[in-house]
Amino acid sequence: MNRSANHISRHKPAKYTVFSTYLAGLALVVIVAWAHHESSGDESDDQAATSVPRAGAESAMFKEAGTCARCHVFSVLEWAVSRHLEVATNCQSCHGESKGHVANERNEVKPEYLFEGQAIAGQLCMTCHGTGCPDTNRVDNCQQCHHVHALMNPAKPLPDRGEQFEKLLHRWDRFDAQIARGKEHADQQQWEAAGAAFQAALKLIPGDAGARAQLAMCQRRLQTALPGFERLDDAYDKTTGLPRAVKVPAIDMPMRLVPPGEFDMGSDRWADARPVHTVRIDAFFLGAYEVTQAQWLTVMGNNPAGHQGKQFPDSQRMPVEHVSWQDCQAFIRRLNERVPGGGFRLPTEAEWEYACRGPRAAAPEANDIAELAWFGANSRRPGVPEKPDLDLKAYAPRTVGTRRAGNWDLYDMHGNVREWCSSLWRPYLYNPADGREALTHVGLRVLRGGAYCDAAASLDPALRHAERPNRRLRFNGLRLARNVPQLKLPDLRD
Repeated sequence: MNRSANHISRHKPAKYTVFSTYLAGLALVVIVAWAHHESSGDESDDQAATSVPRAGAESAMFKEAGTCARCHVFSVLEWAVSRHLEVATNCQSCHGESKGHVANERNEVKPEYLFEGQAIAGQLCMTCHGTGCPDTNRVDNCQQCHHVHALMNPAKPLPDRGEQFEKLLHRWDRFDAQIARGKEHADQQQWEAAGAAFQAALKLIPGDAGARAQLAMCQRRLQTALPGFERLDDAYDKTTGLPRAVKVPAIDMPMRLVPPGEFDMGSDRWADARPVHTVRIDAFFLGAYEVTQAQWLTVMGNNPAGHQGKQFPDSQRMPVEHVSWQDCQAFIRRLNERVPGGGFRLPTEAEWEYACRGPRAAAPEANDIAELAWFGANSRRPGVPEKPDLDLKAYAPRTVGTRRAGNWDLYDMHGNVREWCSSLWRPYLYNPADGREALTHVGLRVLRGGAYCDAAASLDPALRHAERPNRRLRFNGLRLARNVPQLKLPDLRD
């Protein structure tokens, strides 16, 4: 991910270094206490945690600060131990909403307010503390005695860590021991024992996302059957516990697991793909190939493709095309009625780009395209003479899966046919919660990947095409995605 060096704190004097180390530890106590309170609701723990702030009322603020903590980790930890937390003074209170700064991860847009020196007191502190310091009556240079985020005086002796601090550190030690035990069992494929250890770890630190993911992985390994899927081999993803290769027997469609992760979406190369921004993707399944004419015929009872008949003897294994986005939705509805568990859909454009880029999140080199894709340079129909003008009928798609597999064993992500995505065409930043993934909203829909008649540049993973959802073109097809089928997972007891 893109992170600017400007996010790194300036060098601080030694007394601030010691003080900040203490703050980090104390803030950890606050956050652990908050997580435990939120997840367990244990009243005895609430009564015991008298040396840290009660976190129930501030939980929303911690979640809000989580956005800032992606880069400004130490500043958020410092703020977490201040009394500002108790009186609902958060990052936005002093720095403004700063939406542009949050969105631009390259730090090219600064926060709305970033005061220094005497301006800190005049523009910030005095807006609430109008009468000045209760000890000195001063109305200037507040940071001389108060750390700007933590509010404590770095010149005074540090307070003792206290019994509650030691108690929570001990809880972390026990948590780490359970995690290590769970990983040891998992390495030996002892899934019940591993799951029990991860579940015990979650009882100690209920809010830990890593432990939750490890527990879910063990549960899935104990219940391997997925509705509507048939496993193709014994390969499993170590992170999720899900099978890497499956098939939908109802239409003989292989699918591949795309594991969870995050990537930098977009490209500075294309105006419509800016700005580059980080997007998080959950695990999902994606068709190993584009939907074929045979599969469409099986579900819909017709074949709308423009490339079929005597001239195309392998047409049943060629991608279906000449289908609109609305046609694809009709196909998906019928398929979900036929397959147990349903959950089939078009991929979002973020999922599509993530799957195309793969674990390295990179576009393919120019000399790889010919091995990966059917496109304008290699898709001219046999026997058709070269013409100086562009004649689209001189080109044709090819049988799926006949070029080299790309990332995550997916074929034809570049070229062959453009692939409909679920997303409305809207400017970046990509945000699935802003309505662009609503199937009932009106507007252009996104296509990705380029087609058999396109130039190599049009196969860039970040390039976005847009088309009316009711339009059928001979180079537009689809590839299916599927949500991870929901299972009733076993409850592992320690």
